[in-house]
Amino acid sequence: MPINKFTLFIVIVLLFAEIKFSTAQEAGSGKNLTLKEISDKISKADNVNKIKLRLNSDKPDQYSSSIKRSFLKADKLSDDKKFESLSKKSAKYFDNKISTSLPKPDKYIPWESTKHFGLAVFDELFFNIAIPWTLARFGRDWDDPGQGERWPFIGFQSIWSNLQNGWNYDGDNFTTNYFAHPFGGNLFYNSGRANGYNFWESSAFALAGSYIWETFMETNQPAINDWVNTGMNGAAFGEILYRLSTMVTDNTARGSHRVWTEIAGGIFNPVRFFNRLVTGEISRVFPNPDWRKPDKFDLSLDAGTRVLTNDSSKNKQLEGLFEMTIKYGDQYDINHTTPFSHFHYNIAISTQSPALTSMQAWGSLFTIPLRIKEKGAKHALETTLNYDYYNNTGFIYGNAAITEQLKSKFKIKGLNLHTKIGVRLIPIGGTSDDYFLDSTDGRNYDMGQGLGATGKIALHDGGWEIFDLEYTMDYIWTQSEPSFSKHFLQGGELKFQLPLKDYFVFGVGLGYYKRKSYYDYPPGFIKDPNTGEAKQTPDVSFQTPIVRVYFRTRIL
Repeated sequence: MPINKFTLFIVIVLLFAEIKFSTAQEAGSGKNLTLKEISDKISKADNVNKIKLRLNSDKPDQYSSSIKRSFLKADKLSDDKKFESLSKKSAKYFDNKISTSLPKPDKYIPWESTKHFGLAVFDELFFNIAIPWTLARFGRDWDDPGQGERWPFIGFQSIWSNLQNGWNYDGDNFTTNYFAHPFGGNLFYNSGRANGYNFWESSAFALAGSYIWETFMETNQPAINDWVNTGMNGAAFGEILYRLSTMVTDNTARGSHRVWTEIAGGIFNPVRFFNRLVTGEISRVFPNPDWRKPDKFDLSLDAGTRVLTNDSSKNKQLEGLFEMTIKYGDQYDINHTTPFSHFHYNIAISTQSPALTSMQAWGSLFTIPLRIKEKGAKHALETTLNYDYYNNTGFIYGNAAITEQLKSKFKIKGLNLHTKIGVRLIPIGGTSDDYFLDSTDGRNYDMGQGLGATGKIALHDGGWEIFDLEYTMDYIWTQSEPSFSKHFLQGGELKFQLPLKDYFVFGVGLGYYKRKSYYDYPPGFIKDPNTGEAKQTPDVSFQTPIVRVYFRTRIL
């Protein structure tokens, strides 16, 4: 007679459980049983589901007590553990005797859920102070006259001078001040953010790190424009990269998938990657934060051409333009609770010089719902942190701004109409000066504080904007030396997009940049560099019309 398949299953279980036994015994009689006798008894049993197996281990330290198992059909074991296939008497017995839950391991507390001041300070000093200063000080040939000022050669005298003299505006070029400094501020910011600090506390890390650099790590007088750009724009840039890093990193993944998610997260946020490496979280499996993935996320790419008309020379420049846009969260969700619960980020790369032609980012700081009784409409007051960078042949402008705006959403026959109107406070802004040039560091633009206004109206069909009209104007009072100018800047664009697929649209954009600069230079202050004669400095009105044709596709 062949061995019953259920008997074979029991033997396999015993082997995998590493249980050593010599003979099987029948309960009650104590009679030794062979495998054939076990098989016969199982076959003749009234209900094989009631068979009970007791395993006695010869390793008492490993198995402190005998283990009782009930071999039940899987489809008859209910989730509430009532053993429905057993009699009431048997079910009561097993409910009292069998524990179906294992002891829970100690709950792991993720590194970023608590504050770690020590590692935060180390990250701040190491990533954005020690490494850059060391590379600058020892990675260049400072005996070469082309290297310019020997700013890394610091000492007690330079530090005391900086503390005594206070702030000024520096002469760095536009890209350094309005792109490089915000990126550096992102590293300062994430020194706090990746160590458990919230948005506001991490912003203090960005401001503090910038102050340390400006005061102690350069022989140059501290620059107020660097401090604001690094602190404010660094916070905006940093929170965006922190959220994107968290989104692509999967704490529950294993194997090669985990490796790639960690690499992707490290590209977005090197400071966070370093912390995960030293704390062991880079390989530890634990739950992801609840906010890791936003309710809405849109990543789109577009490619097309743009024509810029230089107003001063009447020359037209045709260039290829590639854009990436990220929309994180629902910007019309009026119930968000944390800064940058939703944000917008855009970057554009041109085939002409300069390649990085624009970058904009804004994120919500506060939202106050307005209870206006209007069917199918929502309204809210919102405060946002804005970062703008424009650098092309027709228009140069960068800023850090706080915007207070009224935003509304209306339902119109299956379409969504979105509107925004707001005012802007600009702690630092920079735009072209038609006469001034810093021959040492290359600054050819003015910097100062300003006020502005913005408005937008857009019609949405599904996930696409089929019509979009946007306008912004800013007024900058020059504070950098020489401070004999004021600038009125305007920009606007009208876009039409035709959806060809759910994920693909064709678009046309018509826009312009305009700058009106008012100059009040003293007579003879600006001289012709070739003749040395005094140069007239009349006001300048400059505008750049733009025509753009593109295709856009949604990736995520």
